[in-house]
Amino acid sequence: MICSKNTAVFSGVDLDGPLRRENVNFNRLVMFWNGETPGNSYFALNLRIRFPGEEWEPWVKFGTWGREISSKTLSPRGRKFRVAIDTLIAEENCEAFELGVETVPGKKGEKPLMFLMGATFWNEEDIPAQVDSVWTGEIPVPKRSQMVQDSSDRRVICSPTCLAMVMEYYGKDLPTLEVAEGVFDRGPGIYGNWPFNTALAGNMGFPAFVHRLTGMGEAREWLAAGTPLIASIAYQKGELTGAPQEKSNGHLVVITGFLQENGVEYVVTNDPAAPEEETVRRKYQREEFERAWNRIAYILFSH
Repeated sequence: MICSKNTAVFSGVDLDGPLRRENVNFNRLVMFWNGETPGNSYFALNLRIRFPGEEWEPWVKFGTWGREISSKTLSPRGRKFRVAIDTLIAEENCEAFELGVETVPGKKGEKPLMFLMGATFWNEEDIPAQVDSVWTGEIPVPKRSQMVQDSSDRRVICSPTCLAMVMEYYGKDLPTLEVAEGVFDRGPGIYGNWPFNTALAGNMGFPAFVHRLTGMGEAREWLAAGTPLIASIAYQKGELTGAPQEKSNGHLVVITGFLQENGVEYVVTNDPAAPEEETVRRKYQREEFERAWNRIAYILFSH
């Protein structure tokens, strides 16, 4: 098991039973997993939480995922919590969680294999300690526009477009619409389910997880190590200068760098909402971007 203050990644022998993390404090949680699902085999994913001084809440079924099935989340509810697509939202702070997975063979006996599972979790009221970093630079992530795709869904495939860019950066060039089909959540009918995107990346050979960062300093550290970040942002009209969309309640971009110009600090991104690939590279004032970003990111690693 690999642990940070707010992200736990389990692998290897740790996957033999329910995956538990205790002595934590959170009211938000996003689970994630990587695995192989040959044929129409799949994973059934479950979770449960514990409030301080209480017994474990009953297990709830998060959803099902496999490459050749109609993967979907179920958005279950509990006594004092609910799961909104990919995020568990608790009414009170929790002290522990468990993750569970059932492996369901395919019709021809194909056996799915889970090789990584975990969760990122946080307390919505906490102000995290910031990581100091002054790195500037830019990673050459290939540029793609969702808006040039031949699909009626092109306005809502920002997440798989970002995922396709980062996988191409690591050496796997897949059509954007193929990636979009692979991450589609048939429960709510969306392409932006965070763990579904990292699950596809893992299935393609790129270990990946969802992580809530402490802030821009930690983002710089990932970039300095050569790792681009797929970041989740939301903003209203006038709040993100230079954005191709004047507002968005939920959008994904690839953070590719940081730079200083005339005393102003910028976050450099590949924004897939640009109308053509030539204008995908966008630089946003750090303060504006920081307000728009919820600190959630997909993090992929090369083979």
